[in-house]
Amino acid sequence: MFIILPVGVDYSARRYPVVTFTLMGLCTAVYIVTLGLASEYGKAVYVWSFLHLWLIPEKSLWWTYLTSMFVHGGFFHLLGNMIYLFLFGACVEDIIGRARFTVFYVVCGLVAEFVYIGMTPAHFASAIPMGGASGAISGCIGGFMLLLLRTHVEFKWFFFFFFRPASGEFSLPAWLVVSAWFLKDLALAILTAVNHTSRGGVAFGAHVGGTLCGLGLIALEKLRTKGSFSPGQGSPKRLAARSAAAIRVRATGATAPAEPQDIYLYMDGAQIGPFRLSQIRGMFALGSISEGTLYWKDGMEGWRAVEELHEARTPT
Repeated sequence: MFIILPVGVDYSARRYPVVTFTLMGLCTAVYIVTLGLASEYGKAVYVWSFLHLWLIPEKSLWWTYLTSMFVHGGFFHLLGNMIYLFLFGACVEDIIGRARFTVFYVVCGLVAEFVYIGMTPAHFASAIPMGGASGAISGCIGGFMLLLLRTHVEFKWFFFFFFRPASGEFSLPAWLVVSAWFLKDLALAILTAVNHTSRGGVAFGAHVGGTLCGLGLIALEKLRTKGSFSPGQGSPKRLAARSAAAIRVRATGATAPAEPQDIYLYMDGAQIGPFRLSQIRGMFALGSISEGTLYWKDGMEGWRAVEELHEARTPT
């Protein structure tokens, strides 16, 4: 048996993921309560939950478009979704803020459901129950790629062969991982639609719809704000190569030992730092700071344009 699981991303957030943990708690609570009631009252509880909490298009119960995002068909279904929600949802929440993330999550979930219904043979006449958070989580994954394109996703692999376990870890660029996931889901969604499959199973169409919605919403927000999100004050694990080069060059100059190293940058979808002011100006001299880069340091209420730190703009 060979298993690969995503276990981390090289992004460290300082904004506590309140919304992400709340969503995870709601999903887990619904699953545990349903499981507990089913053990007490039997299969009737499962039947009731399918009829009143899962989304059945032909019944057109409006509230099930929301409740279906919090139900799961089994423990591993729940576990897998919660892992992905924590890894990617927490990052998106940290960057776009809690209120916007709440709206973002719900909208991605709804769009995912409508795309899935549109790709099923019976459409709104379908009697197949649909449930799970994967559509909304796919939106988080799509938004993550656009916000943190230069980050890496860390994986852990496990191998079991005749009671001889082995394990290891590796990392891949986020754009490669998300692109592979999306193309796989797209291919399977198209294959399912072409074959006119009406049986239950994984809702690949919902994954595709959620991912595209997440990408679209973040792209629109970037256009509206001209790329100036207000990310949480995170500290990076991996430094961009061109910024590291600028630091090494500047470090050979006369930098005062007492100069504070407390400036963080948000550049090209990644957080890097901390830097000294002299290092920032050295990066400007080398042209290694992208347009639209933001900075933050202790004592500031929010992120601001790094152009304020340009040596040419400093009075002499």
